[in-house]
Amino acid sequence: MIVHLASLGRLNNDEVGRLGYTQKGMSEDLGIRQGTLTKVLSRLQAAKVVEVGRRHVQGQPYRLNVYILTALGESVARDIRHRIHTASVEAPSRPLDTI
Repeated sequence: MIVHLASLGRLNNDEVGRLGYTQKGMSEDLGIRQGTLTKVLSRLQAAKVVEVGRRHVQGQPYRLNVYILTALGESVARDIRHRIHTASVEAPSRPLDTI
């Protein structure tokens, strides 16, 4: 979820959000049930990794809760991306028939 939100980019204060910033959008994009997503987002919010606010979302008739990364969340996202990149670079490549 952290990397997903980071990939959407930072929202300005007056900017209209996209569906991917909402629980419904994240659920659809990541293939995660909304109930599970709610629990994880609550934990991330308590850890000050994400913050939630109500704002207009493209294509929606009313304002929705939109989740965005805090400065800490952006730092965590960079760390995760770095770890993924480092792991993929360091992983030994073996022919498929030896796996």
